[in-house]
This record gives sequence, C-alpha cells and structure tokens, in this order.
Amino acid sequence: MKHTPKNTKGQSLIEVVVAVGIIAVVLVGVSDLISRSLSLASFQASKNAATNIAQNQLNYYRQARDLEPTMFFQSPNPQAGYSTCVDNPDPVKYVCTIIYDSTGIANGTKMTAKIVWKDADKEITTEFSQILAKPTK
Repeated sequence: MKHTPKNTKGQSLIEVVVAVGIIAVVLVGVSDLISRSLSLASFQASKNAATNIAQNQLNYYRQARDLEPTMFFQSPNPQAGYSTCVDNPDPVKYVCTIIYDSTGIANGTKMTAKIVWKDADKEITTEFSQILAKPTK
C-alpha cells in the first residue's frame, strides 16, 4: 500500500497559485511591451509622414525657383505667391510653416519647412532647411 503524508494535501493548491501568479507577471510584462511597440510604430509613421511633407514642400519651392527664378526672387516674400503647404495628407494633424530668410545670404535665400504635429499629449516638430541660390549667368 502506498502511504501519503498528511501535510501534502494543500501543497498542490499552493503550487497552482504560485504558477498562476508567475504567469500573470509574465503576461503583464508582455502586454506592456506590445503596447509600447504599437505606440512607437504609430509615432514613427507620423514622423515619416511629417518628413515627407517637409521634403515635398522644399522640392515644391525648388521647382518654383527653377521655373520662374526672376519672379521667385523678385518678391520680398516668395511664399506669398505659392501655397504654404502642398501634398499634406492630413492638414488638421500636420501644421506646416514655411520660413523665408535671406539675411546674410548674398545670392539666395534660406527656406525652412517646419511641420508640427501632436503625438499623444506632446507637440513634435520636424524641420528641414535648404538654401536656394539665385541662378547665375
């Protein structure tokens, strides 16, 4: 006959409770990791979109300068004749600003495309600049 000690009856219940506790701790860690990964992926997608908008904006001004350089540099504010934000997929989410500065630049102007958007409760800014030189003949 098999003999079992009297003190082992509750031992399996304690083992189950400990195992469930360990599994719960692991699942909480995994769910936090997944949540952070999704948040980071969303942020990166927004950042890529803002970068594309800024690059497209600078390309737009470069093309405008190449097509009509006299008219582009004739105005003290070249952006007055052009759209301030082209190819913006979400004008509510991404706010575009074009900054025109020719201070200290003898034969050109510095164009800066600044894109601001909100990620959760933070305001994020992406900024690209380029100097557009006047054509020489």
